[in-house]
Amino acid sequence: MSNRMQLLGESLDALPVNVSVLDPEGMILQTNQSWQEFGEQNGIRMRPDTAGVNYLNVCDRSKTETATAARRGLTELLAGERQQFQLEYPCHSPVEQRWFLLVAVPVILDQKRHAVVAHINITDQKRRERQLEAEVARLEALTDLTAAVREITQTVISQSTRSEIEQAVCDQLAGANGYDCARIGEVDGRTGRFTVRASAGRFGSIQECTESDELFGATVIREAVWTGQLQTTTHRRENTAFDWRQDAPPVATKRAVAAVPIRHAETLYSVLTIYTVRPDAFSTEERTTLSELGEVVGHAIAASERTQALMSDELIEVELRIRDLFPHESPSTDWTVEITQTVAGPDDDYTMYGTTTEAEIEAVAAVIDPLDVAAVTVIGGSGESVRIALRLSQQCVIPLLASHGWSTETAVLSNGDCYLTVHLPSGDNVREMVETVCEVFPNTELLARRQIHVDSQVDMEIQESAVAELTNRQRTVLQTAYAAGYFQWPRDATGAEIAESLGIAPPTFHQHLRVGQQKLMDTIFGELPVAV
Repeated sequence: MSNRMQLLGESLDALPVNVSVLDPEGMILQTNQSWQEFGEQNGIRMRPDTAGVNYLNVCDRSKTETATAARRGLTELLAGERQQFQLEYPCHSPVEQRWFLLVAVPVILDQKRHAVVAHINITDQKRRERQLEAEVARLEALTDLTAAVREITQTVISQSTRSEIEQAVCDQLAGANGYDCARIGEVDGRTGRFTVRASAGRFGSIQECTESDELFGATVIREAVWTGQLQTTTHRRENTAFDWRQDAPPVATKRAVAAVPIRHAETLYSVLTIYTVRPDAFSTEERTTLSELGEVVGHAIAASERTQALMSDELIEVELRIRDLFPHESPSTDWTVEITQTVAGPDDDYTMYGTTTEAEIEAVAAVIDPLDVAAVTVIGGSGESVRIALRLSQQCVIPLLASHGWSTETAVLSNGDCYLTVHLPSGDNVREMVETVCEVFPNTELLARRQIHVDSQVDMEIQESAVAELTNRQRTVLQTAYAAGYFQWPRDATGAEIAESLGIAPPTFHQHLRVGQQKLMDTIFGELPVAV
């Protein structure tokens, strides 16, 4: 017996795992060197070799789920009711997370059934598994998000109002795997409070009131508003699953929120907030997709509001004045420019086309030319009407109004001030419109407000379908050519002059012009019946 035990002991010491030998009653007869070193390193309150300690009684005293399962399995193995027993369990230390695999097999010594129990450290394997699970979850979430964005893009096109668009976005995101809930709201510029406009999903797992009685994520929402960019944050809570004294499986300890600005051009409409308890949420790819979603929804809202503004028979007409839009000293000659078109450029710049008189053009240039943010060019004409192009490298008020669905009917520059006649849908708030313009142009004042009735409206369906087939470049070329008087006779500007202003070659200009004109003609005449 001694020779066998000696040989068994030397064999066990050679193994790089923690091994013990139990007698038929569960008493520890012998342990290997790895077992003893593990006990010394972890400060057990008994002899490092634990010989003479009843393994089953230790399990009883522990009373954890792992200990209960281990006692039951070892008891059945010693009783001959099973030929092998395995159990995977956590065994965290104060400084690291660890997992072990308990493997027990029977061995006959002196015609009695004993058990050899090995504890194998599988921490590296568990970490790899968790990393793989996290990567799979990330890819699944990204796939679901991409599908949701695709569905949202199709859905918002068919919605007619802003509220319908916002609710559709929340419904789609809350229904996607990986997200618990979504809400869209506005942040009050004075109080900072977040007012919800639409929401969907399971808020029970996310709701958390702080000392300021705000929903989790309020700070990151305001940050998204201030920066105009997507922001994310996570919130970590203490969790017993990572306590070395506990015996519970690991679970997620983070709650995450993404705040996505919904904007179009320079206008911020609202903020989309998405909540999840998914670990490692909002990867780089996910953030990119969500940012693009904010732009898609912003564009849809802008288009919807423009449509609503033009389809209503009852409108609000307001007159605005922006003082010193072009700062200057008192001009020696009064001057006026009537704006006819505004065209967006390729570098976030704008060109305002308008007319003035030959007698006033010098006064216009005297005010505009010294400015770093504007430049004036004479396109053509003479005498009573001179066509000019006013290029701006700063924010332009007309696209700002249009992005909210407010239609600029007239725009006049006079001695550096800007006078605007603007139409709003009957349900819009004029004060909010003025405040929106004041955020960019502080010297704005309201001159007049009136309710008007429009007898005839532009057929938006025809207008939208006419330009829908145009690419952005084709639309810019056609709009610039029209604004520059290219279609007048005699022409105020040549194709070469317009091509130079757009930074493209003349052949390229004429190609875009011909293709764009053909598309417009197809839309207008292509569906008409054959005339008799």
